[in-house]
Amino acid sequence: MTQPEKKTSPKKMILFASLGLLIPIFLVSMAYLAVNSDQKNQEKYKQQQAEMLERIKAREAAEKSASEAVTASSEQQENK
Repeated sequence: MTQPEKKTSPKKMILFASLGLLIPIFLVSMAYLAVNSDQKNQEKYKQQQAEMLERIKAREAAEKSASEAVTASSEQQENK
């Protein structure tokens, strides 16, 4: 005894075919959006890093000039 073959309706076939097309398109679009977003985040990160380096260099230069000024004033007081 063989089981009778079930025939799927055309509506189900269209639904499964459309899902078969939409799911890969959705996955590819999500991957594209993730890569694009990551690229923007990397650019922002590099910009923030550059700004932090500038601030660190400015602070170090200010500290160096302040220490040189203190050294110079102490040398002047010793010479008097």
